[in-house]
Amino acid sequence: MFRHPPSRDLLLAILSLTLPVSANAGDWPQWQGPGRDAISADTGLLQEWPEGGPALAWKVTDLGGGYSAPAVAGGHLIGMSKRDGNEIVWARKEHDGSPLWETLLGAAEEGGMRQGIEGAGCTPTIDGEHVYVIGQGGDVVCLRKGDGGIIWRRHLVKDFGGRLPVWRFNESPLIDGDQLICTPGGTESTMIALDKRSGEMVWT
Repeated sequence: MFRHPPSRDLLLAILSLTLPVSANAGDWPQWQGPGRDAISADTGLLQEWPEGGPALAWKVTDLGGGYSAPAVAGGHLIGMSKRDGNEIVWARKEHDGSPLWETLLGAAEEGGMRQGIEGAGCTPTIDGEHVYVIGQGGDVVCLRKGDGGIIWRRHLVKDFGGRLPVWRFNESPLIDGDQLICTPGGTESTMIALDKRSGEMVWT
């Protein structure tokens, strides 16, 4: 989770934390990494900071507000933000932060606790050539990784009888085989599995 600066905008800064001869960093395609255990298989990390700290490789300051940590896979760095009252999913090039695409999901959810107004808390899940996100208001969306085009979208409240939490939805979707698992939180559909290819219900 990002702790963002007083401007309430996400500041994405990539630091050089590996030795010059280390292997390329592994992908981090979902919340807490490949195994959802926050364990990285990377080696060759610096054992102590150089004087003045690690070198800044690049930074981006115009992403918008929110708490979304980015996911990284296949050279894409993908996250979510709130900008100008709207919720967006964005993709940047991993090596230099330059823009690849942005997709508008719609107006950002404004209800609930005040700290939620900063923006989304979902870390996108990258699965092959697809990206899955859950918006604060309950949108569950499958996008193409290559260009951000929307393949399907469902809604945790409107489609599945979910209940909007006071803190809004801040869940990162879990892909398990062919299923996307998430939590509407309603009395009849507390947890659901959707077909990741179509968004159709598998079980509730």
